[in-house]
Amino acid sequence: MYYPYFRGKQFDLFALTTLVEQKRLSSQILPIIEPVKNSNALKKFIHLFQKENQPFYLIQNPQAGDFLTEEGLLYLNALSLKKAVIVEQPIETLSEEPELFVIGNSTPVLESDWQANQTKVLIPKEFRLLQKVKGEKILSQDVFTRLPKSSFYQECQDEFFSDTHLTFQKSGFIGFSDFSIDSRVYYEHSYPSKRLSLHLVYFDSNQLRIHHFISGEDSPTQKDKFFELMNAINDWTDKLCGKEMTLGIELLLEAVAKNKFPGMGVMRKAAVMHHMELMSRYLDKTNQVNKK
Repeated sequence: MYYPYFRGKQFDLFALTTLVEQKRLSSQILPIIEPVKNSNALKKFIHLFQKENQPFYLIQNPQAGDFLTEEGLLYLNALSLKKAVIVEQPIETLSEEPELFVIGNSTPVLESDWQANQTKVLIPKEFRLLQKVKGEKILSQDVFTRLPKSSFYQECQDEFFSDTHLTFQKSGFIGFSDFSIDSRVYYEHSYPSKRLSLHLVYFDSNQLRIHHFISGEDSPTQKDKFFELMNAINDWTDKLCGKEMTLGIELLLEAVAKNKFPGMGVMRKAAVMHHMELMSRYLDKTNQVNKK
């Protein structure tokens, strides 16, 4: 099982809802959403995922954003869905047991009594924590290389992304998690850049790699820079998608066909959709093989 972790940003939620609407998100992908804004995008996400019986977890005690108020937390706790809690205090002092524990700060984790734990735990690969925590564990990794300037990606535009989907079970985990094309560190706004960038994953011999498509600085408009990116992506579509185009890449190609710059948010949405659809294909295919 794959448990991608999202901070509930608008276009990430748009990406996930679109995939569910189009029946392109595997039931073996269980997104973990840490909500940061009480937005219509979040409400639509929750409604659609529940309607379609698509599994997900919602963090009940988010660490950033609009829900850091008593009113916001009451709203989250009132929702009827699978609930996850970031461990901020010894787990035996909690009034309710969630369906998932998320480990961030190690201090309350090490102070907790885990001997009788029956709840799944999202945990980084840290020896002391792994020795202390009992119960079914989901491996949390931060695999995306986040650099302060888009131009820095030019030094290594193609790199290894992850093979955890191949190794997590051998290491004793029941599932794996990452932050998709984002990092563990939360940020509200991206760094300003004179270049446009698109970070797109692809499979190579069952390993996931990522290619950083970077525009030049000299094109006069964002639209020109976007078309420059898409010229490069056109040469990569077979490698990125395999035999069938992903909805994310189709979304970008539609913007080209309409001769328009779709905006940074839509570019983000497309990249997340592409990643989640590729993982859906891989997980569903692996599941079918295992059933034979």
